[in-house]
Amino acid sequence: MSSSNLSGEEKFEQYEKKLAETVAIPTTRISGSGKVHIKGIGEVAVAGAGYISPEEIKISGSGRLPGGLKVKKISCAGSIGVEGNIEAEDLSLSGSTSIAGNVKAVKLAAAGSLSINGGINANFAEFAGSCKIGSKVEVDDVLRASGFLKVSGDVTARNLADFHGAFDIDGRVSTGRFEAKLSRNVSHVKGGIKAGNVTVKKRGREGIVIFGISLLTWFSREGRLHTTNIESEGSVYLERVTCDSVLGRSVSIGEDCTVKGEVRYWDAVTVHSTAKLAFSPKKVCEK
Repeated sequence: MSSSNLSGEEKFEQYEKKLAETVAIPTTRISGSGKVHIKGIGEVAVAGAGYISPEEIKISGSGRLPGGLKVKKISCAGSIGVEGNIEAEDLSLSGSTSIAGNVKAVKLAAAGSLSINGGINANFAEFAGSCKIGSKVEVDDVLRASGFLKVSGDVTARNLADFHGAFDIDGRVSTGRFEAKLSRNVSHVKGGIKAGNVTVKKRGREGIVIFGISLLTWFSREGRLHTTNIESEGSVYLERVTCDSVLGRSVSIGEDCTVKGEVRYWDAVTVHSTAKLAFSPKKVCEK
């Protein structure tokens, strides 16, 4: 059968088979500085310490990885640049990492500064520090982010999206459970939030406590979340949120919230004295 008659899936299978035949990653240890050539892919460059094998790539120091790499485990600490797409079952990054393409992983953990020009497809993803994603983020299970997260697209996390700090999402967040603990900065979800349950809380009280007595207590400048529509089939609890509308089974509009449109609920609603609503909450019928 000629290649022109193959389906897209069959063509992809042929491509993967050809890639497996042509890409042979030699097992190499590097101490100091060195390069490893991978046929059909490019060079892995390391300054520091590195271990390269068909199963694992490990770099400590600074390094450069070619695009198109697909191995079981990648672990990098230091200053790392990836020149295209990268795929691994276990991808661990710390320090400063720049990736020119997309990331696909079963487990992705990053700490420090991470910049990805493309998108992310993972089962589990955790970020600590400053993270900027140039396209959408798709996570099958849990997404956790602390520090600052910027996403230039939609965010989908099947079970949980958990944000501690500040975040700026250009698209929509869709998840089973949305939880956010706001930092001192302003956060945005420009496409709205759709989740089974939604909880947004302000930054907690900070201080020194000895024997249960607060000796030094102060409130930092509190953050705020701006978004459009918040939709939930379960509970919604909000603090310091400005949004266009809210829909949920049990809705709590908490401290310093502003809702420009309607607040609709199925079972129950509470409104804090400092909240500002354009209209009185409206009870709606079951779907």
